[in-house]
Amino acid sequence: MFLTVCFLMVAADRAIAQGIVSAQSRMAFTELSFYVGAHGDDWQLFRGNAAYDDLAKPMNKVVFIYATAGDAGRTDGWWEARERGAVAAVRKGVGPAPLTITVLRFNDHPILRYAAGNSVSYFLRLPDGQYGSGKGYPAFGNESLSLLRDEDKPVTAVDKSTTYKSWKDFVQTLHVIMDQERAQVLAAAHPRLNAPDYFGTDNSHKDCSARPSCNPCDHPDHKAVSDALRQFAAGTYDRAWWVGYDTMNRPENLKGPGFVHKGEVFLAYGAAVAAETTANGNPARPELEEWQAWGARDYARSVPWDRPDMDHPHCGP
Repeated sequence: MFLTVCFLMVAADRAIAQGIVSAQSRMAFTELSFYVGAHGDDWQLFRGNAAYDDLAKPMNKVVFIYATAGDAGRTDGWWEARERGAVAAVRKGVGPAPLTITVLRFNDHPILRYAAGNSVSYFLRLPDGQYGSGKGYPAFGNESLSLLRDEDKPVTAVDKSTTYKSWKDFVQTLHVIMDQERAQVLAAAHPRLNAPDYFGTDNSHKDCSARPSCNPCDHPDHKAVSDALRQFAAGTYDRAWWVGYDTMNRPENLKGPGFVHKGEVFLAYGAAVAAETTANGNPARPELEEWQAWGARDYARSVPWDRPDMDHPHCGP
């Protein structure tokens, strides 16, 4: 159960958002880490061990950004359950701490923000682009991040809260959110960004495994998020570009505390989703097949802040 739930509707632009003073923002954080993904369970499956370690440091502010609702075209409470699961996973790493919920406006878009302990989570709630397609689902107008990027087809949040009219609009919004959080942690000149590797292919392409890449055959939403981040991350952020779905084809390389901690946040996500979907009358069991595929694996390559993101980078660590 939420310990403290406070809804604060802030109808303001970025300037007002920057002026919000909270107990959290007054803390003298010395480090800042970002985990930016497409779906509610991405970081848990692909970088959960690293996120757990970051959350365990009280002076490290950890910011999670979820671009889509991960709705899978469903309107039966599935995406709401996944959002609850994502929050539960973060709180597993944070430990006991009150939860505050606000709605802030960035780049003229209202965005839901959760805060607990040294964590912040933003949910943009854009439609799921669909695995293997990138074309979205009829339930949400066949809209997607891929179509926003490739055709500038506007995309509306699944809760109808806002519409992104262009790819530039979406990229700028991510940039503004991250700048706002970075401005509150002045001690962290070059924060750490964890995100899907942009040098990849999405699985809407039949030959995705044959094309040169570090991150082959990933979800179209994952690829779109990384393409957006690549436009502004270099020069400011130390990047950890993670491998997504393809890690299932690589040797297990995670064990010990890292494996255990990754399992804790993943299971916290699954338990919360199960509880919410059960309450909705359509229970969903934890995705243990996904854990078997990706749980004991962590593959990412690091790029320091002062290095560019090359078109054809070396795919090693």
